[in-house]
Amino acid sequence: MKHTSLSGPLALALMASLGLPICGAAQSLNPPTKFNQWSYKDPATDSIPGISLDKAYQLLKGRKSVPVVVGVVDSGIDIAHEDLRDVVWKNPKETPGNNADDDKNGYVDDVNGWNFMGAKDGTTYEADLDEVGQITNDWKAKFEKADPAKLSATEKKQYDIYLKAKAQYAKSNARTNSLRVLVRDEATYKRGMDAMATLLTGKAFERESITAVETGSDTAALGAKNLLTEIFAPQAGSFDNLITRVKQVYDRLKPLVLSDIGGETPPDNARKAVGDDPTNPNERYYGSPKLIIGKSEELAMHGSHVAGIIGAKRGNGVGVDGIADNVRLMMVGVVPSGGDERDKDVANGIRYAVDNGAKVINMSFGKRFSPYKDAVDAAIRYAEEKDVLLVHAAGNNGENVDSLPTYPRPEYEDGTIAKNYMTVGNSTRRLGSALPASSSNYGMRVDLFAPGTDIDATTPHNGYQSLTGTSMASPCVAGVAALLRSYFPNLTAVQVKDILLKSVYKPDVMVRMPGRAGGSMVPFSTLSKSGGIVNAYEAVKLAMAVK
Repeated sequence: MKHTSLSGPLALALMASLGLPICGAAQSLNPPTKFNQWSYKDPATDSIPGISLDKAYQLLKGRKSVPVVVGVVDSGIDIAHEDLRDVVWKNPKETPGNNADDDKNGYVDDVNGWNFMGAKDGTTYEADLDEVGQITNDWKAKFEKADPAKLSATEKKQYDIYLKAKAQYAKSNARTNSLRVLVRDEATYKRGMDAMATLLTGKAFERESITAVETGSDTAALGAKNLLTEIFAPQAGSFDNLITRVKQVYDRLKPLVLSDIGGETPPDNARKAVGDDPTNPNERYYGSPKLIIGKSEELAMHGSHVAGIIGAKRGNGVGVDGIADNVRLMMVGVVPSGGDERDKDVANGIRYAVDNGAKVINMSFGKRFSPYKDAVDAAIRYAEEKDVLLVHAAGNNGENVDSLPTYPRPEYEDGTIAKNYMTVGNSTRRLGSALPASSSNYGMRVDLFAPGTDIDATTPHNGYQSLTGTSMASPCVAGVAALLRSYFPNLTAVQVKDILLKSVYKPDVMVRMPGRAGGSMVPFSTLSKSGGIVNAYEAVKLAMAVK
């Protein structure tokens, strides 16, 4: 999943529409005509906590670089985009369009990468089930009537995952159905909100009061309860004020809710055209060398934006400038526009990128269940053995991830930690209490923060948008990593990670802990392992000192 939920950016968007003060920013789809790439600013000279990119390039003047391949393991890339087409990876061993596997890597005509979600002709489904739906659907026949006592150790582990996923699926279905009923029409919406206003009369103004309410069989009231729980904002001051404001924004709220839950649940067989066996994590050679975007507004949108942050063509007078100036962007499609990515696609995507020369891989996605974690672990270990750096988005739930199940993750099943893996939180341009985005995850499992709020970059059909999330912060770090591996090609993946962590900018400020309710004040340094924000200038300086 690309880290969007009502508890993250959509909640912030709603809060903004209510006129409530917030300590983060929602995504904006209408950036100014002149792109404001604030993330490249310097904290010292500009008083903006950017990555000091212009200063880094001043330091690199006259130094030679080598091309570096970055695997964009995501929803796909619009390889014809005006600001990306010159930096898209081209497989030197593959002849385009001859329907032959010239390089004998098992992937026919993979000229610019591979789409593990595509039918052979490149037709790609937009939305899959979420992870709990996939598990429930794929494993129902195997485990619904299984006797746990007769299962092997591996099957028992899967059975336990199935039971947890099944329970979560029922819960998420109830939430989705209630929200869909709530926003079906304005009369039902207001009736549900009025019912909650009555049930909350005299109750303490806190989220726990909402969750304790019993709505009975009134689905509209249940939908209002679920919505108010997720968007609760102490800044509103009272339930009367919060509900009054929410009732006034039905027209703005309805598309946000439907965007989050989807107009309809994807069909169980959404992936059928791919032709693979979703329950076989060892299957390798399926999918397509193409991703046909057509007129879709969602296909390859997320991946194209991520790609632009890493390496949109610099200095061409078109659109935006990416971070790395000598990069080749490899399209690896594994993340659907809606729903969750599948473990087998993630594992195969990592392996594909590694086998075809990527030195850095960006992964701006994540989920709560990993039914085939051993397959993903094996791919991460493979990347580690091949000296490839993996950069991963921390997620947008405003939660401490130290005690939460989030996947993929650098911890292998045997308890050891991948040394080539980095996890990135989202920072804003505000050098003060709102420095960490309120939607960003945090904790000692987060290595560092990077600019990820209101980031202008490329989207399909020669478009550009400003988006927010750890999905944008991760490619910022991947771009700086690619810069280092380009100008200092002798550095290993582990050395690059070490340099990035040691060279962070560490603002000595107290900040509001991320979270929907606006947490307590803490030192920014306590929100990640390094305590800072990636800084290209300091990283280049440190790389120059490495012998």
